[in-house]
Amino acid sequence: MTIGEALKDERLKLNLTQKEMAANIMSRSQYGKVEKDLHDISASVLLKLLEFHHISPDFFFKQVLSPQTGKDSETQLLHELKTAFFEQNTNELNYLFGKSEKMSLSKFTIYQIILLKAMLIQNVKDIPSEVKNYIQFQLFKNENWSNDLMMLSFFGSATMFLSPESLDIHMTSVIKRYSNISTFSLKVQKLISSVTLNYLYYTHSFPNKKIWYQCFTLLDNLSIDPSLSHYRIINLYFKAFLKKDFIKLQAIKSLLEECGDTRISSLLPK
Repeated sequence: MTIGEALKDERLKLNLTQKEMAANIMSRSQYGKVEKDLHDISASVLLKLLEFHHISPDFFFKQVLSPQTGKDSETQLLHELKTAFFEQNTNELNYLFGKSEKMSLSKFTIYQIILLKAMLIQNVKDIPSEVKNYIQFQLFKNENWSNDLMMLSFFGSATMFLSPESLDIHMTSVIKRYSNISTFSLKVQKLISSVTLNYLYYTHSFPNKKIWYQCFTLLDNLSIDPSLSHYRIINLYFKAFLKKDFIKLQAIKSLLEECGDTRISSLLPK
């Protein structure tokens, strides 16, 4: 993978435009040429871009140095799947799913595709146990899993079948990685908010108060943007839930139900 291809891959993961990715560090036109491998980029400018967007240099350069085996390679397939998933391009996803059936893939790639399909149709409960176990193993195996938006999406969906101990360990990694959440793109903030709220929902019967308060702080630090308001409201609900503030719970419950959200508002503290 070239530097331009790797930058484009990271930009698509963050759901940024070329102008947003350039971030006043270089012009959009220059950046666009770098993505197309028509313009060189100095090491200092590249490192500034990676630092600005919180991209691990080690992770980035591993992608650049990894050998490619052509357009139909497994790496390329996963890249295309991730891009289509975050763009919610259903037609492209269906095409790639069909393409994957004709390829010889590793077990982990096959399991990622199974989980991805389940996420798209919101039917995570029917995922085979061996897939659940393998995904959980990969989360523990890879120290940098929280840098990968696809793995974060998998974790968000896997909260319903992970053990309490696993949930706490993985959520701690997310909190540490995204403590300065407002510095990330809105797309990433929404993903992290969903992951965090899923964690709170699936641990409400056995809340780890230390981690819960860290989750509250994380969500309190979201950017001030109308599209993030729903996450803030649900955060207030869980704060009231932990304090057993029934008056506030009822007020927020009514608001959530008016917005069509009945899953969270059905929870009541013991």
